[in-house]
Amino acid sequence: MQKSMELKFKLALEKIGELSKIFLILSNIKRLKLLLLLIKIGPSSSVSIHQLAHREKLYDNRETTYRALEDLVKTRLVSKVYDEEKKELLYSLKKNENQP
Repeated sequence: MQKSMELKFKLALEKIGELSKIFLILSNIKRLKLLLLLIKIGPSSSVSIHQLAHREKLYDNRETTYRALEDLVKTRLVSKVYDEEKKELLYSLKKNENQP
């Protein structure tokens, strides 16, 4: 019984740690705006996303936009896939696996 409780406690602490990292990433207003922008435009390359983010005055530097996109990928809200047809990486809002 004691080992089972310890394991559950350890797993709960790991989940809390993971959730706190996600909340930290999403606590940044620019990353939230970038997420909304991505919802609006759909799957796009980092270059296209940066151009729009730059016009919206979110990010000046393409590398900063890229890092913000990668942070959003870490939250598992955004996915990054290689499009064979376009020969580029595309970022998109991740679909909820629970939805039909």
